[in-house]
Amino acid sequence: MSSTGASGIDTPAPSTTLWFNGAVAFVLAGIVAVTVHELARFVTAIALQSRATLYPSYVEFDITQTQTLILASTVAAITSLVMGLALIFAARIWGAGITRLFVTWLGFISVQLVFSSLLLAPFTGAGDAATLLFWFGAPPSLYWIGFVVGAAGTVALARLFATRVTAYADGSVSSMRSLGIGSWAAGTAALVFVYALTFTFTARSHAIEMVSDTLIGVAASGIFAPLFYPFKGKVRIVNEFLRFRKPTAALLCLVAVGLLLVFVVNNGVDFRPNSAR
Repeated sequence: MSSTGASGIDTPAPSTTLWFNGAVAFVLAGIVAVTVHELARFVTAIALQSRATLYPSYVEFDITQTQTLILASTVAAITSLVMGLALIFAARIWGAGITRLFVTWLGFISVQLVFSSLLLAPFTGAGDAATLLFWFGAPPSLYWIGFVVGAAGTVALARLFATRVTAYADGSVSSMRSLGIGSWAAGTAALVFVYALTFTFTARSHAIEMVSDTLIGVAASGIFAPLFYPFKGKVRIVNEFLRFRKPTAALLCLVAVGLLLVFVVNNGVDFRPNSAR
């Protein structure tokens, strides 16, 4: 799966190699991005000594703890946004091969979690934006203003993502589609499947609205990716052909993390302050 020719000059990886490695990297990055986001919410609750339960894709709070709900959503959004932007810009050339793709996806998905929250706020009650707007008593117009901001941010992210796709692909339409659309489609399907399993193999009960809203949010975590296509011919960047080896380590890591989510974290990690015990 090497992309180095006999002359020692880097050559583009085959489309199938880009697609497969990109999909594996997408799923891993999606799991890490969602986990970091939810951990930020959970750690905020612990810092505030509020009762909370961490699940793979959301945190269950004491609904009466309004301050915790507001601060946890704010901290989670800021954490994902800052981490994502840092990876997109400051960590631009970190790693090689599948590691580079993982860092790329992680940065973009982390930022998209914030934009997707704004996009979904008018339609679902889940997500940071919906939580903040609800508890601040925002009028419906603010939900739609947030939707517009989320849409604009997603489009801007897609244009920026186009620079990565054109850099890593060989310039052909098929190669760019394999990475920007194929990897996203396969990765999103696998990611939703993993998180659906976390609601299946559990002794805890979850409201159907929470399950559906959560899976929609997971599915929307990479929607910037296919939107790169209109921008593919409008960006100019030097090619950075990636060199790949067999992604054995990444696949093993993905299986291990998936099993941890589906059979361990799915039953919840509880925090009960001393006063609540």
